[in-house]
Amino acid sequence: MRRGSKKNRLVDFWLGIPLLNGAAVCLRAGRRRKWPAPIRKIGVMCSAALGDTLLFSGVLRDLREWCNLQGGAGIEIVHFYMKQNRAAAELVAGADRHVLIDMTQPLKSIRTIRAESVDVLLDFTSWQRLTALYSLMSGARLTAGFRTRGQYRGLGYDVRVEHRADRHEMENFRALLQAVHVPTGLAPQVILPPEATEPLPGVQDIVVFHLWASGALSQLREWPEERWIALAEGLARPETVFAITGAPGDLERIEPFVRRMKEKGLSAVPLVGSDGFISLAHLLRRARVVVSVNTGVMHLAAILGAPTVSLNGPTNNQRWGPIGPYAVGVSSSGEGCGYLNLGFEFNGQPTDCMEKISVERVLAAALEVTGRPTNEARWAKEMLAHEEQ
Repeated sequence: MRRGSKKNRLVDFWLGIPLLNGAAVCLRAGRRRKWPAPIRKIGVMCSAALGDTLLFSGVLRDLREWCNLQGGAGIEIVHFYMKQNRAAAELVAGADRHVLIDMTQPLKSIRTIRAESVDVLLDFTSWQRLTALYSLMSGARLTAGFRTRGQYRGLGYDVRVEHRADRHEMENFRALLQAVHVPTGLAPQVILPPEATEPLPGVQDIVVFHLWASGALSQLREWPEERWIALAEGLARPETVFAITGAPGDLERIEPFVRRMKEKGLSAVPLVGSDGFISLAHLLRRARVVVSVNTGVMHLAAILGAPTVSLNGPTNNQRWGPIGPYAVGVSSSGEGCGYLNLGFEFNGQPTDCMEKISVERVLAAALEVTGRPTNEARWAKEMLAHEEQ
């Protein structure tokens, strides 16, 4: 269920709410239950969004560690994923098996989940009523999930956890796991297969730009192209190659942008992977810096430990900013920006938030996150200080 699709959200609202809450009342869901014993199998679900799945890897590691302490290798963890987040699910460690479900086919999804006979099902999705319905109908002896304001989904769970808009989504995930008495604290992590083909072999200085978001109204989360070029001019060295990344559907925009870069004397190449996130992840680890709009690629770069700058216009950095050792979020200075909570609250909100992010601020962040105490960095900081006066 893609939050960027208005049609999917409407179906989920008008069909999901009555189905879920009617079934919950009939099945007397919401009773307080304890962990069943013995536990043989735990199922987990998270949002189909790529970034959410990557952040979810932290609590999946926590759960794996707890299972190991409780029952050694005897407790199996099954990750139910969707085709939309497959690229991220392939890199997330902690689960013993990954099982595909189709959010648009409720009966088939319920049958798939019930066939696994999980003892516990933990649902880390925040707004989808259908996933709450799947949890309710899963046959698990204990279910846990979020009670999210305005989403009418809490009755689908035995253990309900308040999903809060005033903290990072990573902390919401941890709160859910803590509610079933599993300690948390491990960072998100991805595991890369070593056999992937390395993009741009032999290139020593790579700067990655990820310009485009996805989903409905994605243009409101994109930075003007001329500012990307100005940023590139500020970051360029004689040997720098700019890798312009995107999904296959972005190629029609990537190629003209690469031509514009070359017209400015910058070395740039398009990079659209054919193996999900795998080749891209190997490239991100080699980058001097990654600058991205707030999307799954940004989260992947930050988690991999690449110096990462996230551009946040309507996206709230405190809710959805990068988590990594060398990552920073640059937020819009526009009034009323940073309003996105669940990812689709655009109605009546400012539409020019990304235009309020200056090149100087992004350049200063990029130079700082790469640890370059140069005259160039001092110049960028001076520009930023002047801008804020």
